[in-house]
Amino acid sequence: MQEIVPLIMSGGDPEPVDTIVNWKRVPWLEMQQTASLKLEQRPSPRLLTTHFQYNMMPPSFFEVKPKVIYVTRNPKDVFTSSFHHHEAASFLVDLGPQTRFLHNFLDGKVMFGSWFDHVKSFAECCR
Repeated sequence: MQEIVPLIMSGGDPEPVDTIVNWKRVPWLEMQQTASLKLEQRPSPRLLTTHFQYNMMPPSFFEVKPKVIYVTRNPKDVFTSSFHHHEAASFLVDLGPQTRFLHNFLDGKVMFGSWFDHVKSFAECCR
């Protein structure tokens, strides 16, 4: 979505996608670097990405009622990506071998919490 939506917003012009790194084009709310991007000064509509559960969204989310594209990935895919991300990222706690990581993943003891709770939080809000 971080490639497709900016292409739609630019009328199909690939130049912004080709020249601006995705974390500046579509910044993650949870990243510290996002604070330095002065999002309030960007023209609307603003594109943002987050891994936050629905109940963790900032108060302004509920006030302005933005358009949301919620992407649900297969939990097996999320597990595999998370496992390899934890192995590669030096800033993350090593959660051990894949079998132990699976138990942590199923218990929601991984970065961003339970996949199941995340999907449920957005599904319940949008009924």
